[in-house]
Amino acid sequence: MVLNTVLVAAAIFVFTYALISFRNLPGIRAGRGAAAAAGGTLMVLFGIVSPGDVPGLINHDVILLLLGMMMLVIGLEFSGFFGIVSGILVRHSGNKVRLLAYVMIVCAVLSAIALNDAIVLIFTPIVIKCCRSTNANPIPYLIGVMFSANIGSLITPIGNPQNAYIASEAGIPFADFAMHTIPVSILCLPVAFLLICIIFRKNLTSGPCVGQEYPDPGVDRIRLRATVTITLGALIGFAVSDMIGIETYVIAMTAGTAALAVVMSKSPGNIVWVAKKIDWGVLVFFIGLFVLIGGVSGSGLLDQIASLFPGFGEGETPSVVGVTIFSAILSNLVSNVPATVMIADMLPAGDMALWLALAASSTLAGNATLIGSAANVIVTERSAADGISFDFWKFALIGIPVASITLLIAAGVLILTG
Repeated sequence: MVLNTVLVAAAIFVFTYALISFRNLPGIRAGRGAAAAAGGTLMVLFGIVSPGDVPGLINHDVILLLLGMMMLVIGLEFSGFFGIVSGILVRHSGNKVRLLAYVMIVCAVLSAIALNDAIVLIFTPIVIKCCRSTNANPIPYLIGVMFSANIGSLITPIGNPQNAYIASEAGIPFADFAMHTIPVSILCLPVAFLLICIIFRKNLTSGPCVGQEYPDPGVDRIRLRATVTITLGALIGFAVSDMIGIETYVIAMTAGTAALAVVMSKSPGNIVWVAKKIDWGVLVFFIGLFVLIGGVSGSGLLDQIASLFPGFGEGETPSVVGVTIFSAILSNLVSNVPATVMIADMLPAGDMALWLALAASSTLAGNATLIGSAANVIVTERSAADGISFDFWKFALIGIPVASITLLIAAGVLILTG
């Protein structure tokens, strides 16, 4: 019976992964949100997950964090913020390579001091506007956003959800965490930048980076000041959330609600406009993914997978290399946040090197595929709303080399400093 449960869970997982990877299978057109929802639903229908367990499997903190940040981003868009920032970036870049460098550096730095999911929500529309104003191909720049957001977020415990979880579970102080991860990020960011420049050299060297003249974007200065102030307050809140004892999702929802109030202050009917702007597909994706992973874990399939990796078999002790390999692969099967939660249960509480290896590998491995990290999913889905699509396997052709090289760097640094 147990074996049958494992086989059914494995079949559902493979089917769901196929839907997510190949979005347009013959006779099937499913978005990633619908694919993940289908996988979660099948886990329930086949009895792998009990209907009563579904609410407990969904990480409501992550869902509310994303929803709050989406409302905040919509407020910034409404006030004209993105048009202003994209204009500044284009005017000061001079050429397309330098524009890519500016985008990646700023995105990485901001992702270190605030949640990278929040940063990519803000940066994706900015980058799209920059590219449209310069007739540049947005794909390399959006890939740069994904890579830099993931790499930069490794620096601090507040950079991404898995870091926050790891620091909390392992009891790693903020300063100790950053001291070990800053060198990794500093070494990895140029690697990602150079590989993007090499692979997309034709797109980045063709033509000058000169912005076209566009009509006034309709900046509402009063509401712009209000939403920027709210955003700064949210970023500060994220940075000190651990010290003040307030959950990040509470800060995000507070900021998002405040931004919604600013938008509605012009007209209460704008709430309909906001509802249409919210990317419900991203939220559905994560809800379905949480239920799917609950089935993978509860069925015993995860234990079967873990036993295949060195250090995770019965009676074995994991190593930095073993954690890195297992985390890298699992992160690209189930996304890095649920992968981190799964692996964390298998690590000894007092071994900081292993926990930092989990943080580094789950974060950097997220660059390998479009579903490797939440940030990648957010950029992909947000771009799709603007008519920009990514091919899963073409992305992997650049993502896997970037992830592989940066994972080797991370493992080497952690072994040397550990």
